[in-house]
Amino acid sequence: MLGLEKETTMTPTNTKEMEQHTSKCWDFVMSSFARSYGVERVMREENFHWMALQWCDDNNYKCNIHLDDLNRVDAYFRRYYEEWD
Repeated sequence: MLGLEKETTMTPTNTKEMEQHTSKCWDFVMSSFARSYGVERVMREENFHWMALQWCDDNNYKCNIHLDDLNRVDAYFRRYYEEWD
């Protein structure tokens, strides 16, 4: 990871809760991309959508990133974008 991990987890207990958890994770990543690259570009380019899904999948849909500083969160996801294959 890139150094912003936090030791909190959510354990979904049913399918509906898992879907909400997945959506929240994707929304979290996409909102960071939108702050960095603009809403129109992020919504238009599929790579952002795939990267968000990949990040959520790689992290078991747990947003273990400190939320106290969105600048740090956005810097994290900018690096993720730049390093993504």
